[in-house]
Amino acid sequence: MALKGFHQNKKSKALYIGLLLLLVVPLFLAFRIKDLSPSSGHASVGPQKKPLQGPVVIVDPGHGGTDPGACREGVMEKDINLAIAKEMKKLTPDQGFQVRLTREKDMDFTSQGVYSKRAERYDLNQRIAAAHRWGGSIFISIHVNSGVGRNKGPEIYYSPQNKASLRLAEAIQQQLNEVAATPAKEPKAEEFYLFDHLNIPAVIVETGWLCNAEDRNKLQDPAYQHQLALAISQGIKEFVEEGN
Repeated sequence: MALKGFHQNKKSKALYIGLLLLLVVPLFLAFRIKDLSPSSGHASVGPQKKPLQGPVVIVDPGHGGTDPGACREGVMEKDINLAIAKEMKKLTPDQGFQVRLTREKDMDFTSQGVYSKRAERYDLNQRIAAAHRWGGSIFISIHVNSGVGRNKGPEIYYSPQNKASLRLAEAIQQQLNEVAATPAKEPKAEEFYLFDHLNIPAVIVETGWLCNAEDRNKLQDPAYQHQLALAISQGIKEFVEEGN
């Protein structure tokens, strides 16, 4: 009988230990998982990104979707505009400002396509509205020139009514002149619908000419697209740091 009681006590102890483990192990795992989570302040997977700060720069890759923009030899302006804009966004963490793109894929902002002046104006209004909605401090519209003749190299348009836009245009043009290795150009004052409906510094950056074979070839080169994006970004950074 004593032996039987001994075995019963062993079984009771084993049962007690088993129940205790069932309670303790889940608690241990829960605290361990919390310690390893990114929000715990301890071990985490990968580096933590700092929230972007600084003024919001709206970068608008012109055209898109049903609107190809200028075309020459199978090269479409809308694709070049988007590629350069995306490069600018990649550079954001090192520039001291935030970048928001009006489009990040091949698209327009109409329901039936940009096939009329009315649709084109509606599409542009959506881009302007995005700048207001996102609290943009600067607006950069990326385009590529078309036309005929021997024109080459980047050039910039700004509103003659906005002195800050002129300073922004000058800062960017200076950087682009160095990249393009063309005779130095000066920004041009022009009246555009875009400028009339924005109350922030705004410029249109024409990154080159599709009618020029040399420009056309360079504009398709990812390395050159990166150089252009960097030059535009450095011009913006200079403008921002001057406290305009």
